[in-house]
Amino acid sequence: MSYKRLSLLVALVVAVCQGVFANNTPKSIEDFDINTIEYIEEEVEIDLGFNTADYLPEDFDANTFYFDINSVVYINDTLEEEDFSAYLPEGFNAYAYAKDVQSINYIDIADTIIVDIK
Repeated sequence: MSYKRLSLLVALVVAVCQGVFANNTPKSIEDFDINTIEYIEEEVEIDLGFNTADYLPEDFDANTFYFDINSVVYINDTLEEEDFSAYLPEGFNAYAYAKDVQSINYIDIADTIIVDIK
């Protein structure tokens, strides 16, 4: 019993010492300024194997918008809700909780389903 208490005491003392010395930072370190970092940006040239300017119009400007969003005509289409209750079994509740394992129907991917529509 005393061995467990002694090892717990040693672990507690080590943890407290780590916490005490955690704030003891050396003062000789200068403050770091992130603006002093020089970034090297590599310019990547992509060679497509042909001159793209040959395929653009003569007065093409990449900074000009050639499409007017106000010229798009929007159609407000409202969907009518259909009543599918005639196709469901009597007393069907989609939110009902399954009462037992036998009431759960599993669909196997390997099963072949033949739909005969006439």
